[in-house]
Amino acid sequence: MDYSKFDLIVVGAGFYGATVAERMASKGKKVLVIDRRNHVAGNAYSYRDEATGIEIHKYGSHIFHTEDDGVWEYITKFTDFNDYIHTVPTRHDGKLYPMPINLDTINLLYGTNMGPEEAEAFVAEEAKKSGITDPKNFEEKGISLVGKKLYTTFIKNYSEKQWSTSATNLSAEILSRIPVRYSHDDRYFMTAKYQGIPVDGYGKIVENMLNNENITLQLSTAFVSIMDEIPTSIPVVYCGQVDELLDYELGVLPYRSLRFEAEWVDENSPEGADSKLGHAVINEADADVQYTRTHFYKYYQIHEKEVLAQPKSYVVREYPADFVRGGDAYYPINNKENEALYAKYVKLLNERYPNITLGGRLGAYKYWDMDKAIRFALDFSESFEV
Repeated sequence: MDYSKFDLIVVGAGFYGATVAERMASKGKKVLVIDRRNHVAGNAYSYRDEATGIEIHKYGSHIFHTEDDGVWEYITKFTDFNDYIHTVPTRHDGKLYPMPINLDTINLLYGTNMGPEEAEAFVAEEAKKSGITDPKNFEEKGISLVGKKLYTTFIKNYSEKQWSTSATNLSAEILSRIPVRYSHDDRYFMTAKYQGIPVDGYGKIVENMLNNENITLQLSTAFVSIMDEIPTSIPVVYCGQVDELLDYELGVLPYRSLRFEAEWVDENSPEGADSKLGHAVINEADADVQYTRTHFYKYYQIHEKEVLAQPKSYVVREYPADFVRGGDAYYPINNKENEALYAKYVKLLNERYPNITLGGRLGAYKYWDMDKAIRFALDFSESFEV
């Protein structure tokens, strides 16, 4: 391919890369978008199972939510959303509790019938019992915030599975707060002004964004395999891992990863009974359950009653995993040491490849929700000149 004919090359067809490509193409720029995967939309990618109509989220549940009017106005040009409101129960000893912790969670756990003010005073007293005034680690911080029982039941085991280490080994800085609501509100994204699931799936959104005569899409292409063919005068927006791009010259930027185990079940069978509970996601709080979440994707499709009514369900169990070079990176481990390493990589990249600009979650080494990725891409595209 003659790469010199493009005004801009975008590496990564997730929401950040697709937004930059679409915005620049709308200004008349010729844009090449490449992605090493065989599909668009990055980790948000979903596709429809033709037999059941279930939209399968390939890399775990994604719920679009935002308080940003501009982001909502932009993304709804490319899709319609249903009215799904995300709620997530947590399972402990076979019983489901609302999460984040609210008034019902507290009363269910303690077998009480407290009102809001009484419950708030009760939790404050539970936290005070710990006597912890200067928490030295994640566990001490959690107990100092909500008391030992709430922390141990709903936070400790889940977090230790997520990070694959004892909570006493984790920094107190990770846990800035534990959201506790002294009301019956069980919405997961309580402050989201807009929320929903795209009616045609996430893959279709990005396909629509990239459906522009000024955009060329090239999938199943690793940037490192073509970068020597790209003229250095052409700007590149790189939405990948900077350490990988530079062949891990300074070491590996630490991430946590995930793996998924999936199966089809019949809700009328014992194996499919959990799906009949009607929840899209259930958090698994107990230590003897190795996975952290169970997904039942059909329940996102509240706009398709026939999908909900049929007995087949696609069940996915989500396991935290150690990140390995070349694997899927999900959660950056943001601490001072890793941020310093990232800064060194950015400096090295700027010195070696001044035409490459980092973007997206991987490029920024930040965990952004989808709306944040779009917002940052919109802002970048407003000022970026090629």
